[in-house]
Amino acid sequence: MEGNKRTDATALVFALIAATTMIAQQVAGKATRDALFLSNFDVTDLPKVVIAAAIASITGVLIMSRLLSRVSPITLVPAVFGLSAILYTGEWMLLDYQPRVASVILYLHMAIFGAILISGFWSIINERFDPHSAKQRVARIAAAAALGGVIGGALAAQVAKIMDVRTMLLFLSGLHIICMVTVRSIGAPTRIAPIDNSVRARSAFTVISQTSYLQWMAALMVLVAVMAALVDYAFKSAASAHYQDSESLVAFFGSFYAAIGVIGFVLQSLLGRRILQRFGIGMTIAILPFTIAIFGTIGVLFTYLWSMVMLRGGHAVFANSFFRSAFELLYTPLPPHKKRPTKTIIDVASDRLGDLIGSGLLLLLLFIAPELPTAVVVACAVIVATLALYIVVRLNRGYINQLARSLRKGVVRIQEEDIVDATTQEILAESNAYSEREFLQSKIAAMTHPDDAQGDADASISEEASQLALAVSDLTSGDTGRIRRALGNPAMDISLAHYLIPLLANSDVTQDARTELRWLVTRIPGQLTDALLDPDMPLLVRQRLPGVLEASHSPRAIDGLLQGMVDETFNVRYSCARVLVRMRHRNLHLEIPRQQVYDAISRELKVSPEEWEGRDMELKMDYASDEEDVNPQFNRGLEHVFTLLALTLDPDAVRLSMQAAFSKDLNLRGTALEYLENVLPAYLYNELLEHLGEDQQSGKGMRTLGDIVNELKAVVHAGK
Repeated sequence: MEGNKRTDATALVFALIAATTMIAQQVAGKATRDALFLSNFDVTDLPKVVIAAAIASITGVLIMSRLLSRVSPITLVPAVFGLSAILYTGEWMLLDYQPRVASVILYLHMAIFGAILISGFWSIINERFDPHSAKQRVARIAAAAALGGVIGGALAAQVAKIMDVRTMLLFLSGLHIICMVTVRSIGAPTRIAPIDNSVRARSAFTVISQTSYLQWMAALMVLVAVMAALVDYAFKSAASAHYQDSESLVAFFGSFYAAIGVIGFVLQSLLGRRILQRFGIGMTIAILPFTIAIFGTIGVLFTYLWSMVMLRGGHAVFANSFFRSAFELLYTPLPPHKKRPTKTIIDVASDRLGDLIGSGLLLLLLFIAPELPTAVVVACAVIVATLALYIVVRLNRGYINQLARSLRKGVVRIQEEDIVDATTQEILAESNAYSEREFLQSKIAAMTHPDDAQGDADASISEEASQLALAVSDLTSGDTGRIRRALGNPAMDISLAHYLIPLLANSDVTQDARTELRWLVTRIPGQLTDALLDPDMPLLVRQRLPGVLEASHSPRAIDGLLQGMVDETFNVRYSCARVLVRMRHRNLHLEIPRQQVYDAISRELKVSPEEWEGRDMELKMDYASDEEDVNPQFNRGLEHVFTLLALTLDPDAVRLSMQAAFSKDLNLRGTALEYLENVLPAYLYNELLEHLGEDQQSGKGMRTLGDIVNELKAVVHAGK
């Protein structure tokens, strides 16, 4: 209960401390691990221990994945931090007696626990914060992690100068104890969904095999790990050839990690959030493989220690900052029952599989050429980086599609009383398709069996003129009975359309007049379009004419609706947009110019506050009877904006995004905002945020999520 009551601000503070300490420990641990191993073994033994570590790590991942499907990360991860601290103490005791054994155990220990703990920490972060605010908080946490890299590298370098390497193991143990306390203090997750037994029983591999999105994520992690194994070997080979004793190696590795930590921290702090917001997840992820491809090409041409430092440094800087923070956001659309068991598999098992492949490739190359040139290893890394760039392109497309699917599959649940979208309201309140179908059937029957009172087919012109004059008289009489008698004539003449159009403003005969005009629409689309765009025509007529033009898919009718979509009168724009959405739903080949729609949306969002608020009064339409789940920010102006979005984006995803954006459930609201941010141009998304009541600066001027959730719970309990 205490975790549930903790505010987002407090949770963020503990997350920042934990991230800093965790990465500081990892960086210092790597420097210590590498120095101990290279002091006791030759660099050619490195692929062997990496393979052993990968196998051990995969075993640990399988155990962790199964545990995470049953136990919340906030419970399990701190306990694993505590176990790791105990193991460091044991290795400290063993190092004096069996240094070679201790160095191998340390290598295996860090391989098993390092990635698992980092993945578990990010699982806690991903569940603790809602999807939209998570994007902004993750950037800050990633910056703290980058700062941890600086501290860890500096710590390793200083310890190497003032005391032996063995002492560093006690520092590593103490840092994991701090991690255990701070991670547990982050608090319980706010994004928990019930998991039924059938879902729980499914293995992580089954879930991944059935989800192509997860397969692309796993493939990317494998390639990145292969790339890292090749780059790391080239770097350590150059370092071990240049430095001979363990203290010099620890100092070198510590200084190296401290330097790249500073660079990573500065880049993540100054640019991490901006790059995510401006270029999106795909471009941010692509920075890592692109850097390896460029620096690797330089390394092939100039194989020196400085070029290997530059290559390994580029990898380390971007892997722990831009790549890590962006990759974590790929989990946003996934429900907890899919994410919990598979995240560890993707984050760690895929990484270890990449280690196996990379180390296996190195062993093969060493078997073929015992004096393996470093340039060959770097060239292989460049090839892998190129493949990774291709995967990033595919994965970025899958991310947006997965977000849309998450909205459809229960992240947003729509009940009939909650309907607020334009399409559903139009169908329920305006189309009345069943009664219209009955009317048309009666019209067909009347034409097939005309009444005897209409006279013979060879009636004189004067008689037809008399009937036409009578029809005009009836249609303009204002008498409902006479109007319906004229409308009931199966031989309605096209010349009467001029008198039919104004009847759309007569509520008593609106449905009859609309049906008759739809019967004629294919023959008079130009006349109807002219009436739609005529500012002197009664407003109700103009507002209802789009429903008539809907029956025709002629270019003239569609062009008229597009012109009406940018009319000066909001009611006309509102009705035209809703009709175009329905037409696009029925005809998937109907293309609406995207930029034309975006320009229309931008104009809607830039109107004055007075005009924006006055639109609900203009429409004079009733709201849903039960709006307990509807955000107070909801109005017809926003509804119209979402209707316009449905003209160029996935209509179902937009409709469900609107449901979530207007909901008081911040988790659903965050998912919708996340989707919109990834499909809209930045300028348009920022304009929309202002009308949704969202601050682009996370947390400024807003209540915390915990306060809102507690208030909602209180309201729910009070209503029961």
